[in-house]
Amino acid sequence: MKAVIFDLDGTLIDSKIDFRKMKRRNIRLLEASGVEKGLLTEEMLNHDIEKRAIEDLRKKGVSEEEIQRVFQKVAEIMSEVELEAIEDVKLLDGVVETLEKLKKIGLKIGIITRSCREYANRILEGFELERLIDALAARDDVLKPKPDPEHPRYLMKILGVKPSETVLIGDHPIDALCAKNVGMRFFLIPKRNTNFKAFKEYSHEILWNIRDIVYILEEEAKFRQLTLGK
Repeated sequence: MKAVIFDLDGTLIDSKIDFRKMKRRNIRLLEASGVEKGLLTEEMLNHDIEKRAIEDLRKKGVSEEEIQRVFQKVAEIMSEVELEAIEDVKLLDGVVETLEKLKKIGLKIGIITRSCREYANRILEGFELERLIDALAARDDVLKPKPDPEHPRYLMKILGVKPSETVLIGDHPIDALCAKNVGMRFFLIPKRNTNFKAFKEYSHEILWNIRDIVYILEEEAKFRQLTLGK
């Protein structure tokens, strides 16, 4: 194993992004732009809202240029809501210790997030984590953010690693799907409200404590060395 990629919100930090507000504003914008009223709901994931809206606009004959213009506004709304939440962000327990140990044993560390780069950069700087991160891939770094394979592939290219040499750690089904889409090993960090049924269709291992990833990877490396030595 050569690299560990982390999701940001819910995995490394406890964020207070108002996703209801974000979805409400974007649904209003999308409906005003021609998306069928009632097609999109606040209960849907942002990823699904975007997908259904694009499909509906294309069905109605809206040009790709106009769709791109609409979704630029969608991205601006998302960034505004994300940045509003920065002051309330908290670093989760064990994160710094874990990142330091992973670096110490020679692993590269990446962050992949559907949040905007400004939000991610300000958080990394605020908690002085940038010294421990080798690469960051935010929503606005790619045309198609996770779970689309373009996003993790972009990050792995920067890190110089292959999917077989990388693990992804996250807390959401989107992270599990992202890992599946590129053939990457996935570790789930559950929360009190985690719906485990949502992960049944994805290959995953559970980390009850983020610190455990260091022990797991170290033990597997020792086992490989012993096996190769025989």
